[in-house]
Amino acid sequence: MGSSDHLQYTFKVENSTEIIRSIRSGEQQPAHYKLDVDSFSLLPSSLLPTSPFLESNEFNVGGFRWVIQIYPNGNTKDNGDGYISIYLKLCDKLNSSSFINVIFRALLYDQERNKYLIIQDLREKRFDAANTIRGIPKALPQSAFNAECNGFLIQNQCTFGAEVLIINTNTPTSAKVSCVNRTNTYTWRVEKLSEISGDAYSPEFTVEARTWKLHVYPRGIGAQKGKCLSLFLSLTQFHDLTAGNKLYAKFELRVKNQLNGQDRCEIVRGPFHSSSKGWGSMAFIPISDLLIPSKGLVMDDVMIFEVCFQQIFMLKYI
Repeated sequence: MGSSDHLQYTFKVENSTEIIRSIRSGEQQPAHYKLDVDSFSLLPSSLLPTSPFLESNEFNVGGFRWVIQIYPNGNTKDNGDGYISIYLKLCDKLNSSSFINVIFRALLYDQERNKYLIIQDLREKRFDAANTIRGIPKALPQSAFNAECNGFLIQNQCTFGAEVLIINTNTPTSAKVSCVNRTNTYTWRVEKLSEISGDAYSPEFTVEARTWKLHVYPRGIGAQKGKCLSLFLSLTQFHDLTAGNKLYAKFELRVKNQLNGQDRCEIVRGPFHSSSKGWGSMAFIPISDLLIPSKGLVMDDVMIFEVCFQQIFMLKYI
């Protein structure tokens, strides 16, 4: 990269024996995968604390299935604090004698200059049965990524790309992350609570063109059976959540206090897809609290549940 390229950015592009950074025209799209992200700054608050990364939907290279993982706040477990961290994950299971050697390129689109910043790990990465995730913990400083003059994050939108160098270039798989960041609340009044022997579902309701249900176990489920009320939010519409498409939601589950307004609340985050249809809490409220009238949770055998949607992210092939 020439010196003029260094002057374009607020950060110094330094190469090492392991990582090299270069620039190419935006007319040359990522060879294998491209991901457009809306409302990037809201993404961290919608991710699980135990999995603080956005995992893409799958794309195929060399007859294998891959995803990329993007850590908006860096992978602190891999010394990525203060950086954007980008990883490549092999989705296929290999037997103990098999391996794949890969050169991985991560790309960030510069919207101001119509260029891609290429971040390439020069070391071959070996994927095998024990090592399925490899990547670049210090892809780009967060301060450089967030600086609008660098062109990577404009109006809270950005684009990532990936190239897996085990085969020739082919048509990239593209996806888009879109965000809805407004409050939607649904209230469910349950009468004759004591007559529910197992579990109960609310009527279906619609939020952002999707149908949902609240799902309650008044006497608990699993390890909390007989100890705590369990409460979940379930998505009932999955027609476009196949082949790797995912929906991420952040919402608050509530049990209304019918005496003084001091509701019982819990914030929940989770990805919804065909194999993960519901999120909530197995230990939402101790059953002993429900039996105390002064707590206001059950009045005249009536209990009132609410869910308040705060953010919904949709990851979808385009």
